[in-house]
Amino acid sequence: MAPNTKSVISKIVSLALLIAGSVVAAPGVKRQSTEYDYVVVGSGPGGGPLAVNLAKAGYSVFLIEAGDASVANGFGQYPPSLTWDFFVNHYPEDDPRNNQYSHLTWKTPEGRYWVGQTGAPAGSTLLGVYYPRGATLGGSSMINAMCTWLPSDSDWNYVYELTGDETWKAENIRNIFTKIEHNNYMPAGTAGHGFDGFFQTAMGSMRGSGKGNKVMDAYASDLNLTMPMSDLLKRDPNVLSADRDTTSSIYGLVQHQYNTGGRYSSRDYVQAAQKDTSVPLTVSLNSLATRVLFDTTADTPRATGVEYLEGKSLYAADSRRVAGATGTKKTVTARREVIVSGGTFNSPQLLMLSGVGPADHLAQFNISVVKDLPGVGQNMMDNQEMPIVGSGNGGTGEAGVAMIRTSHPAYGNERDMFLMGGQGFLFRGFWPDNQTATLPPNPTQPYGVSMVKGSSVNNKGWVKLRSADPQDTPEINFNHYAVGAEYDLEAMKDVIGWVRRIYTAIGITPQEPPCSGTIDADGKCGKDDEDWLHKQTFGHHPTSTNRIGADNDTMAVLDSKFRVRGVAGLRVVDASAFARIPGIFPVVSTFLISQKASDEMIAELQTGITVK
Repeated sequence: MAPNTKSVISKIVSLALLIAGSVVAAPGVKRQSTEYDYVVVGSGPGGGPLAVNLAKAGYSVFLIEAGDASVANGFGQYPPSLTWDFFVNHYPEDDPRNNQYSHLTWKTPEGRYWVGQTGAPAGSTLLGVYYPRGATLGGSSMINAMCTWLPSDSDWNYVYELTGDETWKAENIRNIFTKIEHNNYMPAGTAGHGFDGFFQTAMGSMRGSGKGNKVMDAYASDLNLTMPMSDLLKRDPNVLSADRDTTSSIYGLVQHQYNTGGRYSSRDYVQAAQKDTSVPLTVSLNSLATRVLFDTTADTPRATGVEYLEGKSLYAADSRRVAGATGTKKTVTARREVIVSGGTFNSPQLLMLSGVGPADHLAQFNISVVKDLPGVGQNMMDNQEMPIVGSGNGGTGEAGVAMIRTSHPAYGNERDMFLMGGQGFLFRGFWPDNQTATLPPNPTQPYGVSMVKGSSVNNKGWVKLRSADPQDTPEINFNHYAVGAEYDLEAMKDVIGWVRRIYTAIGITPQEPPCSGTIDADGKCGKDDEDWLHKQTFGHHPTSTNRIGADNDTMAVLDSKFRVRGVAGLRVVDASAFARIPGIFPVVSTFLISQKASDEMIAELQTGITVK
């Protein structure tokens, strides 16, 4: 969620720029040449902890990161020093809904960004919908809103049901959570939480007034909550409870933060390991992975290393890139395995550039096929988001968060919608901060409630290559509401109606979505609401483009141990691996699978299991 990010980034802007050399080994460790036990691509919540854990177990690890270790420098919420600028489509090519989003991004003839649906300067090029991703040591855990909300148990049990792998059962994942968590907000020893791990969690509302505003009071009344508001605003969303996933309530907002409120990211874990002279971890910054290398002499191709370009800002999504910059080509060899953790956009891109993906798609770019895997880049999911905006006074007190069950839950009786908001909180999506357009004025005295759809069903988005150039960005299309609209779209319509009723009850006038007719008794406005959702839905939690699946699923890219099917020595461990989107904020789940994968890889080595 965007609003929380600015305050955190502002705290670190004043820090000195961290050294961003190309290769940084642990202090006292002699720089190794070009061969390591493991090569890991990407230092975000998937790759960073995994690389550290393998190195702490005594295996040499070469961690490749395309960005550097800068702090926030430059303008706005997503400064160029931390961010890659992706531009995506919400619908297939030629679908008119692509041009109806209110905050499209254009590039003017002068090379500046311009944001709006219509009226861009003559000669401007439509780029699409802005979708920032972290491009720095720590990945997107350096720019996200840090919301730490465990998914429903069913999201983990689903993987067990698909694969038969009992390590995916929810109770085991909870054990991993207690292993990695360093809880800063619950009493020590609270069941289901950890207090000695590396993953810092905190709840800011623990320091709040304990008084809710009028919207919170109306939520509590409508949901028949009997707990005092002071307790609701501090209610633990990650509680170990049999009815957690079906309980509609107000909660405190947990974030991956130190108890001081400072951001915790995978960068912290990596840099702590670098300071330990006993940990054989080498971090290669400003290093853009271009392809995984394979030995194809045996019946099963085996990953043997990674080719990469060393140089600053080499990727097209980096707004600092100098035209024509190509860097220096290098290779690194993996004695054991290569682990790809570039994220939902870049991991499938790297696999396809390496010859692993849909054969017909690779043939379009004359890429030699190492393994035909039609699921690479497919199955992309996201949490649909959109604000409900009103005009009026929400009153004094805290504007907490809520998780509620709509009338259209996708999975049994589970709650399926996260709400957060406040006076002046108008989160309509993303656009570049340095854009030059004058945006439309907001309503008078605006109050906004942003909804985030959990248990999303639509899985028809995709990532495809634009070219065989590894410095180019891929084609990214979310294909909103292509399937599962009876759950996704209908649940969002339910919430629009509910929030409108809340607003009306406390004297706030509903403004968005606009209603050209009459709002009905349920707070809904028929086709107007549906049309608005098609136009204004956005998201920023992409997952599942290299998903885990059953052995007989031809679209499954990975097995239950994150191994890429049909090749040896190659795994993918990041948000692209999820069989389905985990809950409402995938970041904590990505930290969890990073720990899970590294624990199991180390166990394989210790027990002498042959890596496939």
